Amino acid sequence: MSDGRNTILWFRNGLRLHDNPALLEACKDATHMHPVYIMDPGFLDPERVGVKRLKFLLNSLEDLDKSLRAHKSQLFVCQGKPQEVLPQLF
Repeated sequence: MSDGRNTILWFRNGLRLHDNPALLEACKDATHMHPVYIMDPGFLDPERVGVKRLKFLLNSLEDLDKSLRAHKSQLFVCQGKPQEVLPQLF
């Protein structure tokens, strides 16, 4: 059994590793860190979000995942309402 601490880091707007105080805090004393992004279904509504903005988001998530993989981690991307998705993770 591990004496470590599991930590979920929920990325919302700051989709980068550098200059990210939440990431630094999440890593303190953590044995396992699980980076998560939750795509709210409302964000996928074409009446609210344009194609370019969605493409920018997807590219940003891909870049974040590549950065995390360089540090032997990966981004978990889920879809749903955060208040429903977060309790079900890990």
